[in-house]
Amino acid sequence: MSLPYALDFTEDPADGWIAVPILEGRGADRQRRKWAKKSAELHCALLSDGGSRDKSQEKELARVLEAFSEQFPQKIPMQHLFAYAPDLRKDLLPFFFYGTPSEGPVEQVLDTLVQRNEPGAAQDPQIVDFTTDNLGKGLRSIRHFVPKGGEALCMSVNYGWRVDSYGIDLSMRTISDDIGWMSANIDEFDAFARTLKVVDPSDIVVD
Repeated sequence: MSLPYALDFTEDPADGWIAVPILEGRGADRQRRKWAKKSAELHCALLSDGGSRDKSQEKELARVLEAFSEQFPQKIPMQHLFAYAPDLRKDLLPFFFYGTPSEGPVEQVLDTLVQRNEPGAAQDPQIVDFTTDNLGKGLRSIRHFVPKGGEALCMSVNYGWRVDSYGIDLSMRTISDDIGWMSANIDEFDAFARTLKVVDPSDIVVD
């Protein structure tokens, strides 16, 4: 069983992060296209740091964002989705969020959220404490594995928290076969996670 919740931040995330809407139903395609165009304009403006924007790059990012927003919610269970895109020469890196009502011993739940004992790992996952002031007791794992039916070694970075103030167990996860680039950006993933907080959906103000 899942539950409604919203994600907010104690401070604005770095410029590389894009909140991606999960849109369904009538009018979703038009909303997605409009969102992707506006987000591409804003993101390219941030990355240009006041310089001239590359319109062709902006158009391509809008296309990629639109496909990204449509593709992942159909393939992976999630309630919130972010893209990490600090370098437009790289593929967008998805970050998936899923929360469930807190249930069971916290240590066992966190082990499950960070895939401590998930079969198929190439080696034991690297697991560290990742408790934060905003989210509570947590873990973070770095896991290397070959996906079922795949050939390339992949890396996932998995976070899990028991958010006592809201009564949920929350996971944040990403995966890629670009292991070197992922490894070089762990500090940025951690910094993003430390700014996160869980709030009631009614507390979010839409501009």
